[in-house]
Amino acid sequence: MLCSKTYFTENRYQKIAYKKHGLNEDETIIFLHGFTSKKEDWNSPEVVTGTTYIEFFVNKGFRCIAIDCLSHGESSKPEGAANYDRSLLALDVISVMDAEKIQKAHFVGYSMGGWLGCCVAKFYSNRLLSLIIGGHCPGVGTAEEIERLDVGKLTFDKAKEMFGDDFPQFPEDQLPSVKNIFDMMEEVEGLETAIANLNVPVLLWVGEEEPVLFRKGKSLAKQHGWDFFSVEGDHIGGFINTVSVLPQLMQFLSKTSHN
Repeated sequence: MLCSKTYFTENRYQKIAYKKHGLNEDETIIFLHGFTSKKEDWNSPEVVTGTTYIEFFVNKGFRCIAIDCLSHGESSKPEGAANYDRSLLALDVISVMDAEKIQKAHFVGYSMGGWLGCCVAKFYSNRLLSLIIGGHCPGVGTAEEIERLDVGKLTFDKAKEMFGDDFPQFPEDQLPSVKNIFDMMEEVEGLETAIANLNVPVLLWVGEEEPVLFRKGKSLAKQHGWDFFSVEGDHIGGFINTVSVLPQLMQFLSKTSHN
């Protein structure tokens, strides 16, 4: 496993934590984690079933930067809902790129990170070399993803009531921040259009046991000319099964990268 210390940059008075691996002159991949995850999961052999994402791509000649989203990991955890506006969360990611003097990068996001990648694409499309979205479909909110449109917008409190003991537990002092970002993930208006209008390659990948994402992801990819693949397993399996995932990500990047 490649080790790296944590770096911080500041945006709108909030600390954004990240780790970086590889050489500065190499083409960069930005990694954006899912809800309840953290930047280290992209490089943890305890999390995945094969080679880690970071180790794999550093060995392929990429510079890799994994970011803790606001409310997660070592990044700030402000309580006010206004801190979690989509454009501000996207700007947090851009602030890391600016701190590292990166003009453009490939983006890989999983689940919530896929949604956040869509937000970056909507507000800062000129900073992308390509966009890879796993465990998420542009324009699909949380309620639709789990086939519960009957509840309206799926808030943190509704989800906690629905799933009971199966819902993730958080420290009391982190609850306001994770509630806010969970609720914001239902804000998907305009994201499909933004991704469809990108002038860079787009790839979607999902676990085959996610019926909505599998069905809709395949349909959207066909409609908009995006690349698409699926792997065995559910939402978690789609991330941890790196033996199946990494070769297909590399095949996609080999068509778009200058490495």
